[in-house]
Amino acid sequence: MPTTYTGEDIDVLEGLEPVRKRPGMYIGGTGRPGLHHILWEVVDNAVDEATNGYASTIEVVLHEDGESVTVSDNGRGIPVDDHPEKEIPTVQLILTTLHSGGKFDASNYITSGGLHGVGVSVVNALSEELVATVKRDGKEYQQRFRRGTPVTGLEVTKESTRGTGSEISFRPDADIFESVEFDPDWIREHLDVKTYLNRELKIIFRDETNGERHELYHEGGIQEYLSHLVEDLQVNPIHDEVFMMEDEDLDEEGRLEIALQWTDAPKEQLHTFVNGIPTEDGGTHEQGLKSGIRSVVRSYMDTHDLVPHQLDIKGDDTREGLVAIVNLFMVDPQFQGQTKDKLNNPSARSLVSGSLRTELEQYLNDHSSTGEAIASRVVQAAKARRARRSASGGSGGRSGSKNRL
Repeated sequence: MPTTYTGEDIDVLEGLEPVRKRPGMYIGGTGRPGLHHILWEVVDNAVDEATNGYASTIEVVLHEDGESVTVSDNGRGIPVDDHPEKEIPTVQLILTTLHSGGKFDASNYITSGGLHGVGVSVVNALSEELVATVKRDGKEYQQRFRRGTPVTGLEVTKESTRGTGSEISFRPDADIFESVEFDPDWIREHLDVKTYLNRELKIIFRDETNGERHELYHEGGIQEYLSHLVEDLQVNPIHDEVFMMEDEDLDEEGRLEIALQWTDAPKEQLHTFVNGIPTEDGGTHEQGLKSGIRSVVRSYMDTHDLVPHQLDIKGDDTREGLVAIVNLFMVDPQFQGQTKDKLNNPSARSLVSGSLRTELEQYLNDHSSTGEAIASRVVQAAKARRARRSASGGSGGRSGSKNRL
C-alpha cells in the first residue's frame, strides 16, 4: 500500500480515453451485447435521419470476415465544415469528442434516440479502425481513425458526386471485446424491428458471410409487428382484431402508437420503444400503459357487471396474456444510462395513460364482443391467481420477459 496520496497520484483521462478505460460505462459491457450495442449506435444515427424526414433508405453490410460492418444512409450527411469554436472539421469533432452532436435541442432533430451525444464517438473509441465517408455539397469526403484517434485529415475523395448521406465503416477492437464476431441473425432481427417501428423506412441488410441480401420494409407498422409476435409466441388470440391507436398530437410534436392483443398465454409480453430505441427495462411509458389498461378494463367490467361477486381484480390480472407494443416518439427523452434501457420522463406516464384511456375506452364500447372476451380472460386470470394463493399462500405471477432487441 502506498503511504502517500498527492496530486501525482491523480490520473486525468482526456478525449476518448475514459471510454477505452471503462467501456462498460458506455455500452453496458464488453461481451456479445456490448459488441452489438456499438452497431446499434451507428444504426440509430441513421434511423434518426429517417424518422425526422431526411433519409428514406439505410444499408447495413456485414462484411465477409464477420467482424467489420458498414452502415450508410441517404440523409443529409454529417457536417464537414470546420466547427466555429474547435476549428476542426465537424465530422472529426463528432467522432472524437464525447457530448458533441446536433441532438441536444429540437432544431436539427425533433425526435431522436441519440440523447447524450456520445454514441458514435464511443463506437470510434472502441474500434480498431473506423472510416467515415460523407456525401455533401456535391463532393465526397473521407476521414480515417484508429482506436478513436484520427490517422488522416478530412480528405475530398470525389470532387463531384450525386446525392447526400453518411457512411460509417468500422472494425471493433479485439483488445476491448471478448469476441468481435457479429451475429447476422441478431442484426437482421434488430433491423427488421426498426422498419416495423418506422413504416416508411427501408433497410437493406447485406450479409457477405453467406451472400444473402434482405430488404426490410413493413408498411403495416407495429400492427403488423404485433401479429408477427403473436404468431412467433404460438399462442391463440382471444379476440380477432388487434387494437391499434395512433396519437399524432401527443405533446410538443411527440407522437404515440400502441398495439394490443390479449391471448391465452400465461404471461404478458410488453415491448416498449422510445424514438425507435427498445427500452428493455420499461420505464414511465410502460407504467402509463399499465395504468391505462388497468383503469379502462376495470371500468368496463364494472360498468357492464362483468366482475363476479367477491372476486378481487388486480392490475396484473388485466394484462395476463396481453401482447403489447408501445412506440413513443418524444422531443426530450431522459434515459437511464447510455444504454437507454429505461425511460425516466415523469410526463410520459400521464401522456401514455391519458391517450390510451381515451382510445381504448371508446374501442371497447364500440366492440362489445372484444370487451367481453377480455373481461372473461381477466376473470380467468384472477381466479387462477386466487387458487394459487390458496394452495401455496403466495401471490400471483410476474410478467413475461422482454424482447432482447
